[in-house]
Amino acid sequence: MEDKPKSKNRRRSQRQDVAFTLIYGVKKPYALRVRLGLSDDIDALMRDLSDSGVAMITKFDLPKGTQLHIKFNFINLFLTGQERSRRMEIAAEVASCVDLGKGNYRIGMCFNNISDEDKTAIRNFIKRSQ
Repeated sequence: MEDKPKSKNRRRSQRQDVAFTLIYGVKKPYALRVRLGLSDDIDALMRDLSDSGVAMITKFDLPKGTQLHIKFNFINLFLTGQERSRRMEIAAEVASCVDLGKGNYRIGMCFNNISDEDKTAIRNFIKRSQ
């Protein structure tokens, strides 16, 4: 576990506060996954989103460098039709972990591999939300 970030925004990209449900699984290190008894589908609350990463609230203390696979349904209320909802599955790496107390942790992650389409969808959402 790490201390709180020194600056409010360490990301290169704009971020947007959100409250989406996120599902994740620990891919590496496998020993952490076994030790914590983690499954592939752990529910968490996404707190902010950018085209380079995401922050979530979870019950698990995940060390920096942990490799995750995250999934979420991205809903952009500014669009209509089929473009309004998008399923995203992205590999991410834990960049920070802050103990919030009461068994909750804020995990900051950076995306390892995000498609251009997903990146554009997130940027458009943030632009319209601000």
